[in-house]
Amino acid sequence: MSSSAISAISSGDHPSGGTKAFLPPEGGSHQPNTSSQDKVRLKKKVTLLRGISIIIGTIIGAGIFISPKGILQHTGTVGMALVMWTACGILSLFGALCYAELGTSIKKSGAHYTYILEAFGPLPAFIRVWVELIVIR
Repeated sequence: MSSSAISAISSGDHPSGGTKAFLPPEGGSHQPNTSSQDKVRLKKKVTLLRGISIIIGTIIGAGIFISPKGILQHTGTVGMALVMWTACGILSLFGALCYAELGTSIKKSGAHYTYILEAFGPLPAFIRVWVELIVIR
């Protein structure tokens, strides 16, 4: 391996261009092909069915192992526990759909901070971030 390739790797630079990128051979300085056709990119495509599947999978995956014990202790019957679990799942689905709508309409990164910044301004967004860092976490 040539010293220029070793110095490029040790400085944090690495060849780009998807699967066509490679280190230059010893004694040569061949440049990798970095045309726009060779770059690997993810398609930004979340259909309605895929979005609903992600949301429902997250809701079921997060709550199915934790919530039944607490609900059964407080309701007393299996039927009422199923009603409560379903109602909470529907409420959680509405919240997740609201976040999905916000995520598709506000195309900036930052989640809660960005949504509150866009809707209410910088002071409430700043307070939300500090409450998240100090109180919630």
